[in-house]
Amino acid sequence: MKRTLSIIVLLSLGAYACPTIANWKLFTSKYNISKESKIGTASCLNCHIGKKGGKLNPYGKDIQAVMKAASTKKLTSELLAKVEGLDSLKDGSTNIAKIKGDIVVGQK
Repeated sequence: MKRTLSIIVLLSLGAYACPTIANWKLFTSKYNISKESKIGTASCLNCHIGKKGGKLNPYGKDIQAVMKAASTKKLTSELLAKVEGLDSLKDGSTNIAKIKGDIVVGQK
């Protein structure tokens, strides 16, 4: 029983993580992010609070908002472009400026 429960938990986590992995691949491809860069090293922390996903940071919430406005659960390059000019952290720097400067987008 314990093993079956573990398998169910792992399968459900896999289903949860898949969209996040696909979104990360899209993000790194669109902005040509290398694994060695600050953004690349931070990976999930660009949109999420904590490495395990779950809660979204301000940048992640802005992406979620444009996805909701577009009535889609699939992130696209066009939707990422819609949040480029925003200042998700309200620190005086646009999201695209942070990305181009290799600054983790969703963290101060």
